[in-house]
Amino acid sequence: MDGFEIDGHDAVAVLDVIESISGASGVHEYVTSALTGIAELISCIDVSYNEMVPSEGRVRWEVSPDPGGRRHEFAPVFSRLMRQNPLVRYFEETGDTRVMMWSDLASPEELARTALYQEMFRPLGVESQMAVTLPTPPGVVVGFAVNGDARGFNERDRAVLNRLRPHLAHAYQAAFLREGLSSADSAAGDPGWVGVLAGGDGIVEAATDNSETLEAVTGISFRCGDPLPGEVRESFVAGVASYDPAEPAVLSRPRRISDEADGVAAWHVPGPNGPHSVFIHSRVDQAARRLADVGLTRRQAEVALELCRGGTNAAIARRLGVAEGTLRKHLETIYRVLDVSDRASAIVRIRGF
Repeated sequence: MDGFEIDGHDAVAVLDVIESISGASGVHEYVTSALTGIAELISCIDVSYNEMVPSEGRVRWEVSPDPGGRRHEFAPVFSRLMRQNPLVRYFEETGDTRVMMWSDLASPEELARTALYQEMFRPLGVESQMAVTLPTPPGVVVGFAVNGDARGFNERDRAVLNRLRPHLAHAYQAAFLREGLSSADSAAGDPGWVGVLAGGDGIVEAATDNSETLEAVTGISFRCGDPLPGEVRESFVAGVASYDPAEPAVLSRPRRISDEADGVAAWHVPGPNGPHSVFIHSRVDQAARRLADVGLTRRQAEVALELCRGGTNAAIARRLGVAEGTLRKHLETIYRVLDVSDRASAIVRIRGF
């Protein structure tokens, strides 16, 4: 099933979809972009994004195209009979995320005898289906289904969707992180957040770039493979244990889990699948404001904080997007305002803010 190689034209088309979904600012934009992109890659009746808990008959979907919203009329039927779909049953039982087709699991005659086919798919004109899923907790199935007519799908279609598969999963997590960061920032009403993806055990799996500045200023690390700091980790793991995955992509309200733990204030938002998210108020922004209060401009305060991250002048200049000569002038001013004569002394003073 995995031996088909896509041609150059298809490879370029897949890259276009990857670019579209990778820039999504949130889950809804990601889903919309993915539905449109998959429909352009593969000839079909429609494409649906589905979140399902088959054991409870719970489902949420978005479909494109869906003129007049006709597909949603069949939601009660699908909720009642979804386990008669061999793909739903297969993904629920195995946790496999590879692209599968109806024809891999059942004959047309077997499908035609199911109530799900007779009450839903036949009225919609759907005679073939191909699906890919995202990594999810046990018992939850989240993914995309491509619906077709009697002509069905071929190995080229499978190969194209399989090529897109890992990028669908990665972009989903990235979109969730961006949406969660926005939610947490709005909830706090204050900038200076670091976004972290952590597994259910509280081990960091990814963090936003500004986490390096937080580590430089406060010594708190959010490097991949490290545990979340102290009290934040304990509260985070407790929050994960109480997480209800029934609606895996629906963001719950950000919830404060620590008022002041190791110098940070933390909020927790359950993640869609696998890693959950925690948003850490870094105090870095307050440090920048205090540096400004002693006479540094906002830009000079940014340079001061970057100085704590370490690196040569050339490296710091690249991170800030300024010329090395401009950086040297900023450093001269910083040393003068802080009343120090060298870099090491400046870093000690800056960390005191």
